[in-house]
Amino acid sequence: MTIRLGPSRKTHGPLMNKPIALGAAAALLLSSGLAFAQAPRPACAILSSLDLKPLLGAGHAAPAPYADNGCIVKSATPGRLVLLQVAEKPNAELKKDMAAFKKTLSGAEYAKISTVAPAPQFGPEAFSAREKGDQSAAEIHAVKGTHAISVTLNSEGKVSEPIFKQLGDLTGAVLAKLP
Repeated sequence: MTIRLGPSRKTHGPLMNKPIALGAAAALLLSSGLAFAQAPRPACAILSSLDLKPLLGAGHAAPAPYADNGCIVKSATPGRLVLLQVAEKPNAELKKDMAAFKKTLSGAEYAKISTVAPAPQFGPEAFSAREKGDQSAAEIHAVKGTHAISVTLNSEGKVSEPIFKQLGDLTGAVLAKLP
């Protein structure tokens, strides 16, 4: 005994095959599009969950992917943005990379344009870097477990102490969101 599932080709002819072929083609196109789509970025998810109004004001842009592992948010008024980068590696490798990066920023070439200082409130490896002169940029780097973060503020005006404290508050909130 033979059991048929659905109509036979004889009764529906080639028209029955077209919807199946079109459906298969659409599925292949969608699956290849999903394969090339970017995976959600931890940096964007974190920035989306935080209140950025203290640093960027009301009406700032939504977080947008930046570079390989970052996310950027621009102020509604020109000239200010926050960039968060989150890297994930084994902890020992992160600590080694962080020390090398701090050494580079502390070198004679960068010492002319920025000041590097420890930021122990964010962990033993953490440090900040602030531009000298008009001080229009500041960043804080820290490690938590298998994650390294860099929180950068670029501004057309001077990054004053109160604004730098807000950047520190944002860095603490980012670290709290990491596993």
